[in-house]
Amino acid sequence: MTISDLYDKIEEFNKDITIHPIQANQIIFEHRVALNCFYCSKYNTKWSCPPRIPQLNYQEIINEYENRAIVLISLAINNNFEEIRNKSTIILHHCLLMLEQYLWDNNNSLSLSFIGGSCKLCKNGCSELKCMNKGLSRIPLEALGINVINTLQNININIKFPIIDNLTRCGLILW
Repeated sequence: MTISDLYDKIEEFNKDITIHPIQANQIIFEHRVALNCFYCSKYNTKWSCPPRIPQLNYQEIINEYENRAIVLISLAINNNFEEIRNKSTIILHHCLLMLEQYLWDNNNSLSLSFIGGSCKLCKNGCSELKCMNKGLSRIPLEALGINVINTLQNININIKFPIIDNLTRCGLILW
């Protein structure tokens, strides 16, 4: 399965989404990024975020894959940041799940993805008892300790803060 196969699948799914191959050594891991999760207002409330995620060596896991790609969505804010923030997360999340399924259907049973930002599949937030979307929720890149901004710079994509006109969100697909 090549990246061009995934380009075609994404084109069918949503024209606002792009895919960019990335090498393992271009993904920047930093402990300070993962530490920022501790200061998030959602800390210990999301089932796919710290401290509820498995304590694994995510850099090593990503290195085990032969193929990696950054999946991006960029949407105009139009004075409605919160709505676009949620919408972009959900669209990207569904795209990554669709890509995983496509890869699974094409003999890539270990395909895996990570989202940008916290999971927003549950409209009313996470249940206190358990994840209500266990098979669908995904861990955020930031929770793995990935410096998303520096990683994207390594593939010539520049994200600037503060966010003014467009919100760009990214995920990672592995196969």
